[in-house]
Amino acid sequence: MGRPDKNTVQSLVRELKAADKKLSEAAVEIARHKKDVRLYYSELCKRGVEKSLSEVPIESLNTDSDGINITALKGAGYNTLKDVLGKTQDDFKSVPGIGDVMAEKIVNNASESKSKIEKNFTLRISGDDTSDPAVEGFITELFYQMKVGNIGDDIEAQKSVGQYQILENAPKAEAINVAGIKWFFYSDKTKNERLQAYDTLVKLKESGYIERADDLVSTYNNLKADVNSANAVASFKTNTAPFFALIESLFGKNAVKDEEQVMGLPEDVIKAIEEFKLDTSLMIATLRPYQDFGTRYILCQQRVLLGDEMGLGKTMQAIAAMAHLTAGGLTHFVVVCPVSVMVNWGREIEKHSKLKTITVHGDNRNSLFEEFKEKGGVMITTYETIVRLELENCPKINMLTVDEAHYVKNPSAQRTQALRKLAALSDYCLFMTGTPLENRVDEMVFLISMLRETLSTEIRGMIDVSKAPEFREKISPVYLRRVREDVLKELPEKLESEEWVDMTAKELALYAKALMSKNASFKTRKVSYDVEDIADSSKLTRLLEICAEAKADGRKIIVFSFFRSIIEKVSQALGEDCFGIITGSVPSEERQKIIDEFAKAPDGSVIVSQIIAGGVGLNIQCASVVIICEPQWKPSTENQAISRCYRMGQPRSVLVYRLLSAHSVDEDIMEILREKSNVFDNFADESQIDEVNKKLMEEIVEKERARLGITEADLVDDDDKEDGEYDDQEEDIAKEEISSIIDISENKEGD
Repeated sequence: MGRPDKNTVQSLVRELKAADKKLSEAAVEIARHKKDVRLYYSELCKRGVEKSLSEVPIESLNTDSDGINITALKGAGYNTLKDVLGKTQDDFKSVPGIGDVMAEKIVNNASESKSKIEKNFTLRISGDDTSDPAVEGFITELFYQMKVGNIGDDIEAQKSVGQYQILENAPKAEAINVAGIKWFFYSDKTKNERLQAYDTLVKLKESGYIERADDLVSTYNNLKADVNSANAVASFKTNTAPFFALIESLFGKNAVKDEEQVMGLPEDVIKAIEEFKLDTSLMIATLRPYQDFGTRYILCQQRVLLGDEMGLGKTMQAIAAMAHLTAGGLTHFVVVCPVSVMVNWGREIEKHSKLKTITVHGDNRNSLFEEFKEKGGVMITTYETIVRLELENCPKINMLTVDEAHYVKNPSAQRTQALRKLAALSDYCLFMTGTPLENRVDEMVFLISMLRETLSTEIRGMIDVSKAPEFREKISPVYLRRVREDVLKELPEKLESEEWVDMTAKELALYAKALMSKNASFKTRKVSYDVEDIADSSKLTRLLEICAEAKADGRKIIVFSFFRSIIEKVSQALGEDCFGIITGSVPSEERQKIIDEFAKAPDGSVIVSQIIAGGVGLNIQCASVVIICEPQWKPSTENQAISRCYRMGQPRSVLVYRLLSAHSVDEDIMEILREKSNVFDNFADESQIDEVNKKLMEEIVEKERARLGITEADLVDDDDKEDGEYDDQEEDIAKEEISSIIDISENKEGD
C-alpha cells in the first residue's frame, strides 16, 4: 500500500471525527432528556406522596387498636400523618400522656404507613394540571420521548460502530505524514501498523458510516423539531392514553403481576398467561400492561367473554389477538358488531395494526363475502348481515370477535342462530361487552353457553346470589373483567351530580295531564321539555346554565336523551352552540364524522345525542361534561353513555349531570335504580346491570296518580305518539332488546 498524502489523511480523519461528533452530541442530548423525564417524574411523585401524607388523618396511626393517645397528639398540633413524620421518639415523649412505648409505636406506625403510600402511589395528572411548571415540563419530556422513539438506540449503535475505530486509528493514520525523512527510518512493523490504521478508516468511510450518521442525526432533528411545551400540552389535552402508556413503559406502574392478584384467576391459568409469548410485530400501537395481559388471556383461553368496563380498550385487545394470529400465519378473521360502530372498527384496525380489512355490508355483501373467503383478512360485518350470508360454505374462521355481545339474548332469534354457526366455525372466539348482565345472570350463562357449553351446564344452578363466589371461580377461565379504577390509575376524577329542579307551574299542569294519559310511563319523563316556552322549563333552564359554565371553563359538552323530541328541543335552545345531533337515523359514517369535527370545535360546543345511538361504540374524549336529560331505564345505558367520555385518553376531569324533577316519577325511578344497581355485583364485579322494567314503571305511575288523587275514571286513551319514539321504547322493553333502534337504522341503510 502506498503512503497517502497528508491532505488525504487529514480530510478522511476530519470527516470521520465530524460524523462521530454529530452522533455523540445527539446521543448526549437524548441521554439528558431520558434523565430529565425521570427527574420530573420523581419530583411529581414526591410531591404527590407528600400531598397524600398531608391528607391522611392522625387517627390512621391507631387503626390496629395500638392504644395511641390521638387526643394528646392533636393537642400538641399533630393532625396528619405528614405532621408526625421526621419526628423522633423524644419529640413524642415530650407530649403529655405519651410514654416510651407509645412514642416508639407512633414512629414505627408512621414509617410503615409512609412506606405503604409510597409503594402504592400512582401519579395522576390531567389536562387541568398543565399550568403547573413541573407537570408541563414532565409532559413536554414525555412528548419528546414519544416523538423521538427508538432513534436513540440506532444512534448509539452507529456511534459504537465507528467511535472506537476512529479513536484507535486516527492518531496512527495521522502519524503517516511525519516531517522530513523520518518515515523511512521507521520499522516495517510500525509502517504497516500506521498504514493498516489508515486502511481501516478508509473502509469505515466506504461502509457508509458518514452517510448513515448524517441520516440518523437528520432524522433525529426532524423528529424533535416540533417538540415544545405548547405542542406537548395540546397533544396531552387531546389524548392522554399514549402519554400514560409511555409512563408505564418507563416506570413500570400497573405491572401485570399486581393486576393478577385482584382478578381471582386460577394459578394454572395465570401461569399459562405469564408464559405465553405475544407477537406484536403487526401492531402499531403500544399495549398497556393490562391490555397485554388481556390479549394473552384471549389467546390462551381461546373462547372467552371479555367484560372489561367501557373505555379500557377491548377493541385494542381484540386487534392485538388477531395481529398475533396473523403473524403466525392465520388468515381469516371476522368481527360482528352493531352497524353504528362498523366504521370505528375499520379505523381502529387501520390505526393500530398492519391488518387488512374488508367491510361486508349493504347490497353487495355477497360479492364482498366471496372476496373475503378467497383472500382473507378481517371481515367487519353486522348482526343483521350475518343472517343474510350463506355461512354453509364459509371456510374455517381463525378468530371470531363479537362486539356488544349482550345484543344476543334470544336463543330463537335469527341473529343468535347465525352467530352460533359462525362460532362453531371459529377456532378462537371472543365475545366483548362492558355490560354482560343486562337483566339477569342467566343471560350471562347463555353467552357463556355459546362459548363453552359444558361450562354453562355446570353454572346454570349457581345463579343464586349466595353462590356468587363459586360462580365467579367457575367462570374465570372464560370470563375476564377489569374496571377503570383498578387499571387506569391515571384517570382524572369523575364527578357525578344529581341536579334536582322544582317544576314550574306550567310543568306541574302538564305533569298532571301526563299522569291522566295511558301513556303516562313515557309522557311523565318528558314533561319538562314539552312546555312551549323555554323559560317555563326547569330542566332546560338548568341545562343551559351548565353549558354556559362549561364554556367558561373551556370544556365541551355532550347531552344525552332517549327521546327525539327532547333532542330537537335541546338543540334549538342551544342555538349556535349545538355543534351536531346524533340519532339512530344518522348513518354510522356520519356519526364518526361529527365526532371527528367536534374534536376541532371551539370550547362550549355541544353534541346532542340519542343515548342509545351515541352511547355505544363512539369515543368522545374531547368532551368532558355529560348531561343526561332524564332518568334511563337501565343504569348500564347511562354507564355506556358516560363511558364515551370517561375512558382511557380523557385528559380532564369528567363532570356528569343528571337532570331530575323533584316530586315526580324521577324520584321513584332514581330510588329503584339505586336499590337495584348492585343486585348482581357479586357475579360481575362492579358493573351496574339491572333494568327498570315496564311493570316497575307502571307501579311508579300508579303511586304518583294516587299521590295526586287521579283515579281510573280520569284516564284518557291518548295515542299521540311522536315519530314512533314510544313504539320504539315499548318494543325495547317488551323484547328486552336494546338494539332495536340500531336495527331500524341498519335496515334503513339498505341491508
